[in-house]
Amino acid sequence: MNKKVLKGISIIGILLILFIAGCESNLLNKDDKAIYEVLEESLAAPKDDDSIKLLQQFRSIVESNNEPYTLVQFIDENIKEATKEETTAMIILLEEVQKKYIQAYTDELFIEDNQMELLKLSGTELFFAEENIENIQNVKLKEIVERIMKGKYKLINMEGAFYPIIDYEGLKEYSPYLADEMKDYIDIKSLNSNQPVLLDGEITIPFREIEERLVKTEKYIQKYPQAIKFEEALRIYADYLRVYMEGSPSSPIYEYEGKIIKEEVINSYKHIVKDETLITSKIISNYIDIIVENENIIDENVLSKVPRLLSEAVSLLENIK
Repeated sequence: MNKKVLKGISIIGILLILFIAGCESNLLNKDDKAIYEVLEESLAAPKDDDSIKLLQQFRSIVESNNEPYTLVQFIDENIKEATKEETTAMIILLEEVQKKYIQAYTDELFIEDNQMELLKLSGTELFFAEENIENIQNVKLKEIVERIMKGKYKLINMEGAFYPIIDYEGLKEYSPYLADEMKDYIDIKSLNSNQPVLLDGEITIPFREIEERLVKTEKYIQKYPQAIKFEEALRIYADYLRVYMEGSPSSPIYEYEGKIIKEEVINSYKHIVKDETLITSKIISNYIDIIVENENIIDENVLSKVPRLLSEAVSLLENIK
């Protein structure tokens, strides 16, 4: 694999080495510092155990500059022989490789008239249907789309063009073979890959569903404070909370006439504060006080407080780790 890709997955590469070295199975619950500490002890460990050969083969495939679809093929062929820890390590690394190939695949999809043909086949559909691949006339484009789809991506229509995103719903097929923290992480990520909360600047789901996603993400963070995906979960949480408190330019949380907060929004706020186990509950309770003090009008007096409240929420959750 080229240096640019490897640089972005160095921590995950360390994790893979640790599994290859036969480290203890609870490694997935360690923080980055612990990973480095265990690495020093593990590099000298014997590597002749049959149980480590699978990950040695997988690492070799990754380092040979193979695209995600090749990694997926290897996982599919060997998953039944792998332990949950081994499968989790492979899926973690697969995801990192998938991320690194998104731009390259995007560039290929924008060559010449590729987008025009994709749009002609799918029209205004949000996702490019897999069954439409056989109808692609451009041989090179057809081959590109096949590689993308086989690598556990989907093509999403954003602002009149198709872009590759990781198909976390597709990755769910590996859930029975994964450690719980990775299984739950994929479940959270699949929500936005199935239906982005924001699309072309507009909120696409009911406000109560944003609340549900927010709660689910916080509960993941609370349940797995030492998760390898802790920082990513925190980022997802912050993105949801920002939309939950601010709305978006095309989908504000207030009525255009009078800037009074929308009923569905305030009702959701009042609902979420009932769960006192949530840090979000405390943050939104404070936000409600600010809104009420401003006579339920959402203007700069209210929205200017969002960055501070958002920062407080993220800080409190970070301290769980």
